[in-house]
Amino acid sequence: MSQLLDNNKSGRWSVALLLTPLIISCHSFDDARFEASEQPFPTQVAPFDDYLAQVGSYLRNNRDFISEDEGAELAMNMPFECGSSISKKGLFLVHGLGDSPYFFKEVANTLCDSGLRVRVILLPGHGSKPGDMLNVSYEQWQTETDFQLNQFAETVEQLFVGGFSTGANLTTISAFGRDDIKGMVHFCPAFKSRFFVSQLAPYIDSLYPWPNVEDEDNPSRYNSTAMPGFAAYQESVNELQRRFDTNDSEASTLNIPVLMMVAEKDSVVDTEHVASRFYENFTHPKKCMLWQGEKLPVAASIVNTNNPPHVVIQSMNLPEKRISAASHMSALFSESNDLYGRLEGNKAHQSRSIRICDNGQDSELEARCRAGEDVWFGPWGYSDENAKSDRVYARLTYNPYFDVMIDNILALTNSAPSDEFCAAP
Repeated sequence: MSQLLDNNKSGRWSVALLLTPLIISCHSFDDARFEASEQPFPTQVAPFDDYLAQVGSYLRNNRDFISEDEGAELAMNMPFECGSSISKKGLFLVHGLGDSPYFFKEVANTLCDSGLRVRVILLPGHGSKPGDMLNVSYEQWQTETDFQLNQFAETVEQLFVGGFSTGANLTTISAFGRDDIKGMVHFCPAFKSRFFVSQLAPYIDSLYPWPNVEDEDNPSRYNSTAMPGFAAYQESVNELQRRFDTNDSEASTLNIPVLMMVAEKDSVVDTEHVASRFYENFTHPKKCMLWQGEKLPVAASIVNTNNPPHVVIQSMNLPEKRISAASHMSALFSESNDLYGRLEGNKAHQSRSIRICDNGQDSELEARCRAGEDVWFGPWGYSDENAKSDRVYARLTYNPYFDVMIDNILALTNSAPSDEFCAAP
């Protein structure tokens, strides 16, 4: 059945129709958090200072604050730039679905300290309240990405682009239409979802607006995501697939240096598919995939079983840190990150401010996690068949190889010695 749905739109509609009774039975939400703001999100605003001012005004008027520290929440969700006095090299970054510019704050500040300019935008529908995702679309996100990228490109001599998850999709699509990009930096690119149901999102987004609703307790991202957001993500996947799979081999490839961070056990992304795209569609010889896991992707083994090129394995079997595997989000934060890092001392192995216990385990284990029990860390839904069945997991939210990742980004952008690029540990 899945093959039929992959190749036949009518098959997708058939499944959507089968879901109709479930969809109709879903209740609506009276909570203002799940309603779209009347004020439209500011788009295609330039110069960047005006963009910051208009987005800031929008967020102050429309954000549903979850804490008393409104200033801190605004700062986390605002687009930003560091190293603005640098004009030689610049990196343009786009965040993922439901996330915020905060996801790049630590990476950006570290790179700017090393002489690289970094600009991060906020995608429409983000930063305010989950209800604002009801009005988003792939076309809106792609148009905004392209517009802001064009603005940034005028300010630097050497242009680099990248993104996290959905943001990696959007910037990759942008790259197909440009000849001025010197390199790409992607964090867990979401070229294909592990979940078949995401393929249905573009067809049922108006019928089933809220596939998941959670308490909103994270100042840096939404816990609840409206179906139009999933639909916009899936449309970016569809557009990438169209470009990658075109019969014109030159048109389907990007001859641009690239660095990708990929979590082998990522619960969100089909990482074997990402690895295949890395080898088949990114053709520049200067490329590297930091593969956080234990087993090489199949695509790398096919290229060279004994010594596959362009890939560095970073083992995530780290019992001394109580880590079992990398998660979709963990690449972006260091152990010392204020929100997602690792505490020392009596609370060792616990994330600093955010402990994500909603991790695909049964309610008893989740309750033990929330009660503050010592936990192990991994991606959503992870279980180790060789470990005790009652092992309690929280989401891994930091990258034990953060400094190595930064060194590779600097080497890609020629801001560090080239021999540090894709160097084995």
